[in-house]
Amino acid sequence: MHVRRLHRAGLPAVILLLLVLMAVLPALALAGDSPSPAASDAPVIYRVGLQSDVDNMNPFSTYNTIPWECFRVGYNFLTWYDADYKPVPDLATEVPSLENGGITEGGKVWTFHLRPNVKWSDGQPLTAQDVAYTYNRILRQELGMYIGYFTGVTKVEAPDDLTVVITSSKPNAVLTALYVPILPEHVWSQVADNKTESWANVPMVSSGPFHVTEVKNAKYVKMEKNEYYKDGFGVEPTIDQVFFNMYQTMDGVVADYKAGNLDAAIELDPGFFQSLKDVPGSASVAAPGLGFHELGMNSFDSPKSKGNPLLLDKNIRVAIDWAIDKEAIAAVAMSGLAKPGSSLLSPVDTFFRWEVPADQLRTYDPEKAKALLDESGYKVGADGIREDAKGNQLKFRLTALNEYPMDITAAKKITSYLKDVGIGTTLEIMDENAFSDANYDNADDDLYIWSWTADIDPGYILSIMTTGQILNGSDSEYGNPQYDALYIEQAQAVDPAQRQQIIHEMQQILYADSPYSILWYNTLVQAFRTDTWTGYSSVPKGGDGAAFRNMLRDTYVNLKPVVATTDTAESGGGNTSTIVAIVIAVVVVIAIVAFLVLRRRPRSVEE
Repeated sequence: MHVRRLHRAGLPAVILLLLVLMAVLPALALAGDSPSPAASDAPVIYRVGLQSDVDNMNPFSTYNTIPWECFRVGYNFLTWYDADYKPVPDLATEVPSLENGGITEGGKVWTFHLRPNVKWSDGQPLTAQDVAYTYNRILRQELGMYIGYFTGVTKVEAPDDLTVVITSSKPNAVLTALYVPILPEHVWSQVADNKTESWANVPMVSSGPFHVTEVKNAKYVKMEKNEYYKDGFGVEPTIDQVFFNMYQTMDGVVADYKAGNLDAAIELDPGFFQSLKDVPGSASVAAPGLGFHELGMNSFDSPKSKGNPLLLDKNIRVAIDWAIDKEAIAAVAMSGLAKPGSSLLSPVDTFFRWEVPADQLRTYDPEKAKALLDESGYKVGADGIREDAKGNQLKFRLTALNEYPMDITAAKKITSYLKDVGIGTTLEIMDENAFSDANYDNADDDLYIWSWTADIDPGYILSIMTTGQILNGSDSEYGNPQYDALYIEQAQAVDPAQRQQIIHEMQQILYADSPYSILWYNTLVQAFRTDTWTGYSSVPKGGDGAAFRNMLRDTYVNLKPVVATTDTAESGGGNTSTIVAIVIAVVVVIAIVAFLVLRRRPRSVEE
């Protein structure tokens, strides 16, 4: 064995070997267990791990985390946002405004001028016809995922390859906030209407810096660099491939990250935050994000509803909001990393958020909950559960989802809080896909804990509470004609201050009617390697912001390895690549040791 021989080679050789190995072993440790040394043309690979799965890569039907991160990175939009949540150009060369002439006819006509030389990942040019095709297909098929953005839109035209004109019957204020990925007409025009929401869309022809080339369910999603991205946007990612590695458990994500098998771990449970802060060469962040976790309440006033009809009483829903201690729930379920909720829009949406006045804020007060239920005629029965005048018990199913341990924790606490005020619950733990089917198909639920990741512009998250979204985008199946009218008004308010006032009023209505009890606002818990990678772009800005799922694609474009990396493409996982310089150093060590050993030992010793 070489070890024994080296030990017997003599002190000077051992010292020399140790000194050289001490210099290279730290780098070797970072290199991990890569199966072979990096070749000069090996792809630069970044690996992101998360507990998730993929149903499809279809932007008309999936709500899953990985596909939407791929859409944000892979597709372009007319306009987008910067790290301060301000609109900026994306495909468009500027954001239309009254001042620059992009908005005319009092807000009814919007004109977008596009970047030249933008290409799809298959080399075909992206033109205004692709934009018009995408929007007009949504309008023609009334596709629920996006139709809410196009309130009043009558036509979308492409008078030339670099101009898009959107015309509405009434002013439309949200056309700088069209969270709609632009799709290639030459691909999607081959997809029949009855396949629009089911087509797999892999490989994904897209125009962003990366495009999806492979999906292996329960294993990984592979994105590869779009070689044509630089033609239209003037920059090129350093990374060649991005893998989203899928795990069945959060423990698996964290273990692989700590072992060096992942470059980033995202969508983490808050309980892992502190342990990951101690990982050398790593940044661990808990950043405020858009969206929220809610206790949803089935508010569907229809014979079609399979929910408990007692929840149609607003007083019960409001009493539930009084009965639960959101401070304590967030402290336990989110390890104190999230802010307890109140109104619909999260605090990061500083312009449109309505801050509930102190004298209207419902904080934990079980006595007020009891008093409201008493006044509403719900008396406590012999078993401690309240009943209406007909003897129907205030007992509801409370659903939490397997995929979100923090929600299960919250559900258990909510069960206890509601019991204290005379409301019974039956806790159900379900798979998210099964619950989604039950919820969206026939409103078969009572109380449930779920979450939304909202857009930067509030238009979409506001739209899900309109009557038209019942059994479509809505999960609570809430409807209110006054709210519906205000939604149309805000969509037509071109003046930002006027739109802000209307959106504040809409949030007040939702808070009063309480189809949701907002438990806490989203917090993005992530960890990512800083010793081997540089170029992360954080939102909010600064070292404590989220680098991924932050609504931007900047991190993916700007990331650069501190040292060269490679990976095993087939597995989508693997380890950080061996560094060529280290390999050379090891060869030099072996040569030196061999030389010294041969000089100092008789040939018989070697034999």
